[in-house]
Amino acid sequence: MQGSLAYHWRRSPRAKSLQVRITPWQGIEVVIPRHVSRERARAFVAKHREWIRDTWKRMREQIVDADLTLPKSLEMRATDEHWAVHYRSRGGARARVTVSGPTLTVHYDGHDEKAARQALRRWLTERARVYFLDYVAELCQVTGFSYKQLQIRGQSSRWGSCSSRGTLSLNYKLLFLEPELVRYLIIHELSHTRHLDHSARFWKLVEVCEPNYRALDQELGESWRDVPAWLEIT
Repeated sequence: MQGSLAYHWRRSPRAKSLQVRITPWQGIEVVIPRHVSRERARAFVAKHREWIRDTWKRMREQIVDADLTLPKSLEMRATDEHWAVHYRSRGGARARVTVSGPTLTVHYDGHDEKAARQALRRWLTERARVYFLDYVAELCQVTGFSYKQLQIRGQSSRWGSCSSRGTLSLNYKLLFLEPELVRYLIIHELSHTRHLDHSARFWKLVEVCEPNYRALDQELGESWRDVPAWLEIT
């Protein structure tokens, strides 16, 4: 605890630099590279405390009136899709989603909203997998990047990552962001297939593909507000 803010400290063998990740639901996480001491990490947090406090306050204010009920529709900006969501009570079997035209129907025990949310998350994960397999392939063709494998996950504090083996992990929640932010995030992660750090060489490579990366990177950091609140309930 520093001041009135609670920090989650996580040491990462893969991290190349100190990082602060802030999301309204999961809080403030400080990622510490293996070679960095806890004392240096605390000094880093103290130096950026004002920015951390302001960002955290702004994010929390955005979710005060958040709608946590099951959604009646899904607005997926990345794919320019609008889905109406209906619910149908059924007993016994695992909750599932069926598709008919522009409508999703969630079949679930009418008293188990958690199961309904989980079914929608599974559907979103599969929708993201289908979409991003094609989209990343198209970006690779344009930019000259390549990767080994694509994973779709539901990380609570990361939009994506890239492993040393060339495996991309993308968050299905990217479906709710603006297309230009999604494009930038994927370019960012693909650039890690050549430079697995955030060195000057890395950012120069990113800039070749996306000259406006600085503004997009800042906007991406604040885009958790665009993710429907009901998705963050466990």
